[in-house]
Amino acid sequence: MIALYEKGERQVAVVEEARRWQEAGIITAEQAAAVAERYRPELVRVNVFIRILLALFTMVGVAALVALPAAIFEVKEVGFTVLCLIFAPLCAGVADHELIAGRRLYRCGAEEALLLQAVGMLALAVAIPAHDWGHSAERLAWLAAHVIALAGAVLLTVRYGYALAALGAILALAGIPFHLADILHWQQPHLPRLVLLLLLSGVAIWAQLRLVSRNSLPRGYVWSLETVRLAAWAGIYLDVNLFAHRLLWGEWFGWTPVELFFPWSDHFCALLTALLPVAALAMGIGRRDRALLWFGVISAILSILTLKYYVHFGHLAEELTAVGLLVAGLAFGLLRWLRAGSKRCRGAFTAEPLLEPRLYGLNAEALAAIQPLTPAARVSQTEGFKPGGGTFGGGGASGGY
Repeated sequence: MIALYEKGERQVAVVEEARRWQEAGIITAEQAAAVAERYRPELVRVNVFIRILLALFTMVGVAALVALPAAIFEVKEVGFTVLCLIFAPLCAGVADHELIAGRRLYRCGAEEALLLQAVGMLALAVAIPAHDWGHSAERLAWLAAHVIALAGAVLLTVRYGYALAALGAILALAGIPFHLADILHWQQPHLPRLVLLLLLSGVAIWAQLRLVSRNSLPRGYVWSLETVRLAAWAGIYLDVNLFAHRLLWGEWFGWTPVELFFPWSDHFCALLTALLPVAALAMGIGRRDRALLWFGVISAILSILTLKYYVHFGHLAEELTAVGLLVAGLAFGLLRWLRAGSKRCRGAFTAEPLLEPRLYGLNAEALAAIQPLTPAARVSQTEGFKPGGGTFGGGGASGGY
């Protein structure tokens, strides 16, 4: 990550943690204000709504700048390729040198949109000229454009820590197996899904291992890794769960079901559809990870709705009613069990809301910033030996008066 973002994120994170400590009553408002003044970031930040508006206006403005000369000169494929090759480095240079390094913008939407459009225009500049080269050459060109988009998204994630670029990289990676299947004419239709499952599993494991040392990573990297991990989990779940709907897709769209790549695919997908939400919930509770908890809850609901394609216990309405009552009863019972414990908790679990324990690993840095602001306690110094306070007799203990 660039040094400007890495330094700025540390300052922003310390200020935000001091604000959370103030809301929790750990420090006073004066201490939080002093920390905010001392660690005032040099980056320009905006709220999420202004960020979205700036991104939309930037994308519309760049598209208009590209379309204007294309309409004036009536350019075709080659001319549009030249325009993309001109505007791609121009957008990247303006975003990196003028807005980020010059204006010190920090995730304001405009610089993000410019960088993403630069990657997109570079990919289009490779794919568009192959329109007249024949069907095979065109497919290879679009595969090259796909790889360029993947590499560009990874580069934006590594250099700037953009979570949106990380999400784009995962989406581009998920499309690679199907693009390769079209180019290489894979005979087995389920082979791309198997390759996708292996790719996303490897990415999810890598992101989880990287997040183990999250305390030493900049916050932008942490967000990107969490986005990659969550997107990989979602891709794996959709890959195994949507397999159950192949007969439903055939009924809706007229697709013809094909032979299974493995004879035990149904049982394997059913098992993963049930185990993935359980694993996400277990890891979310054990690691106190809110993102995994939300994913586990949502995927569990989807599994309840879709497992009927594998296992049938009755009508869908009856299954949902029974499962809903079971989950509600389980949640109510857990809350009663936790509140009935000593001090309304059992072990490390409690029914009461607590302060978020994982604050990006900045507790020591925030404490170091707050400690000088705490009034020092006055400690009385013990009096030492003072000469001249008395006389010594020359006769010793046996001398009398």
